[in-house]
Amino acid sequence: MNHKIAILSDIHGNTTALAGVLEDAKNLGATEYWLLGDIFLPGPGATDLVALLKDLPITAFVRGNWDDCVLEAIDGQYGLADPEEIQLLRMTQFLMENLNLEHIDWLRNLPMVAKKEVEGLRFSLSHNLPEKNYGGDLLVENGTEKFDQLLDEATDVAVYGHVHKQLLRYGSPGQQIINPGSIGMPYFDWEGLKNHRAQYALLEVENSELVNIQFRKVAYDYEAELESAKTKGLPFIEMYEELRREDNYQGHNRDLLASLIEKHGYVEDVKNYFDFLKELSENKTSCNNANLSGDKYDKSWNY
Repeated sequence: MNHKIAILSDIHGNTTALAGVLEDAKNLGATEYWLLGDIFLPGPGATDLVALLKDLPITAFVRGNWDDCVLEAIDGQYGLADPEEIQLLRMTQFLMENLNLEHIDWLRNLPMVAKKEVEGLRFSLSHNLPEKNYGGDLLVENGTEKFDQLLDEATDVAVYGHVHKQLLRYGSPGQQIINPGSIGMPYFDWEGLKNHRAQYALLEVENSELVNIQFRKVAYDYEAELESAKTKGLPFIEMYEELRREDNYQGHNRDLLASLIEKHGYVEDVKNYFDFLKELSENKTSCNNANLSGDKYDKSWNY
């Protein structure tokens, strides 16, 4: 049997880019899909993004560091003193106002590592390192010894995401290592290679052999994606506009974050919203019956 596996990673809430990738993969005859995490944020995709994924034959999932950030924000691990934490809280608020609760539960239950065997060929899938889905251990310029951490005797091919760059290389023992790139937020260090295309990889396995690896770059309407974000009221829209038009995301620029937080009153938004959720969590009977927008919010969680 001929297996064509589309590897999707780092969608980051960019529904328009995902739609383009899925159309391309379908046209190329993809028979199954693997999803490597960082599904939501900083883009506006929520239930519309889930709708694109739910009918796909996705046979492997792993959880990314942005997925963990969403869960940590929900679980009360962030405060209001750090601009980066306020950013994550406000964006998580936006996401939760536009997702079903079941989607949060699904996110929480995603594993860190998935193992797949296709006609005897053994794959190991992770967002970054098998036990660490964040950090710079697997930046493309790092030495082979870093990448050997992805490999063991039961792995023929290791696949990871996180760094937002397409990559094919070998570990010291000779196994292959693949990164499909990012659908929603590709990174570029070299100006001449910069483009606005969504990235993914298509693997072809036939007769127990990896016979083809395609690194795909798919054009999509990034201005339409930006307009969608504005229409949906995405927080930190100024940063998303720069990301979509300049391929640059300043999520760690604390001065910029602080100025936008003050400009838009995000601290008060976050405080009111998460205080409201805390009240509901303390009254489970009310929570089971409540419209979580209450009288305080224009938007509701969609059950």
